[in-house]
Amino acid sequence: MSAKLFISVTMAMGVLASCGDRDFQPERDQITEPEGISINRLLSGELFQNRGPALNVNQYLWRASLDTLDFLPLVSTDPFGGVITTDWGSPAGVTTERFRATAVIDSDALAVNSLRLALYRQVQSNGSWVDAPVADETVRQIEDAILLRARQLRREGAITD
Repeated sequence: MSAKLFISVTMAMGVLASCGDRDFQPERDQITEPEGISINRLLSGELFQNRGPALNVNQYLWRASLDTLDFLPLVSTDPFGGVITTDWGSPAGVTTERFRATAVIDSDALAVNSLRLALYRQVQSNGSWVDAPVADETVRQIEDAILLRARQLRREGAITD
């Protein structure tokens, strides 16, 4: 596991934890031992299981998005809101262009309209990075790869409900 990924997930969880109601005092029988949040629990979908109100994030799309965008360093992840944000990175062997992505999963359905992907591109020009357009086809290819991986995960039963 990369240190950047661990730090990003840890920071995101810290921010989420600080958003809670400070006056909330759970009943004695509601208190459980803290389990912590590990990358394996995040990727396995365990955080989505039996944890209060239903989430509007499809587990398969979530995991598939993380798998597909793994060539880009993660900046933040919000498994409860369904947002994955990456930093600038390049595919293997590419040195003159880089990408950054934001994936939003806004439904619990495994469907095309449950996923929104914003992709940003920069190219190197005279030693500096310059914004460049992203071809619609490139965005579609990455969305298709995420959807294909999500269907594959569902068929394999890789994430249990």
